[in-house]
Amino acid sequence: MTAVAVELADVGVRLGSVTALEQVSLTFDEGTRVGIVGPNGAGKTTLANVICGYHHPTAGRISIYGTDVTRAAPARIAKLGVGRSLQSVGRIGGISAVEFLSLGLETRWPVSLVHTLLGTRAARRAERWARGAATELLDEMGLGRYGPVALEHCPYGVRKYVDVLRTLVGHARLVILDEPTSGLSTHERSELHELLDRFTRASPTTLLLIDHDVGFVRSLCPTSVALDAGKVISAGATADVLADPKVIRCFTG
Repeated sequence: MTAVAVELADVGVRLGSVTALEQVSLTFDEGTRVGIVGPNGAGKTTLANVICGYHHPTAGRISIYGTDVTRAAPARIAKLGVGRSLQSVGRIGGISAVEFLSLGLETRWPVSLVHTLLGTRAARRAERWARGAATELLDEMGLGRYGPVALEHCPYGVRKYVDVLRTLVGHARLVILDEPTSGLSTHERSELHELLDRFTRASPTTLLLIDHDVGFVRSLCPTSVALDAGKVISAGATADVLADPKVIRCFTG
C-alpha cells in the first residue's frame, strides 16, 4: 500500500485581507512527482509555505507522513524530512557557495544541536565533514570553482543550482522546489532536469515542483495540480491538466 506523503484537507490561508488559498484538498502519495502550475498570484508559493509551516492555515488541516502539522513550526516539519528550495536567491549574501550547500547537510550531522551551540570538538568535526561533503558534491557537479566564492558573486544560474542541491543533499523525503528553472539557460535547465530525474528515481522521494515552465513540468512530473486565485481548478495526469480549458484560460486570460 502506497504511503501518503502530504494530505491537505479543506485548507484555507488568509494573508491580511487576501484569501491566498481557499478550501484546498489535496493528497500527494510518497514517491510521486507532482507539478504545481498556475499564473502569478495563483497561490503556488503560499501552498509551499503552508506545507512547510511558514504560514499556518486559517482553516483546514495538514498532515505529513501521518503527522498533523497544521500548527507545527518549520523546524519541526523539516525534521519530518521536508526540504524546500527558495523562490529567489538574489538577495542571499555573506555566505560562500560551499557554506550555503553545507546548510543542507545539517539534518545528517552526527552531533546534536547542543554540541553545535557549544562549539565542541565533535561539532567542529561535523562542520569539517559537511564542508568536505559539500565541496566534493560541487566538484562532482562541475561547480567546484565556485565553492569558496561568495554566493552573491556567483552567476545567478549557479546560485539557483546550488540552492536546489542544498535541498536535495539532506536526503529529504519530501522535496518542494519553488521556481527552480527561473533565470536558468536552456543548457542549465537540461542539467537540472537530469539531476532531479536521477535523484528522484534513486529514492522514494516525493517531489512537488512549482514552475512556470510547463514544458519542464510536463517532462518531469506525471501528475500535476493547477491553481488559480487560491483554488484548485484541475488535478490529475499532467497532459490532461495542461489541456484543461480552465487551465488554458487562466494562463491566457
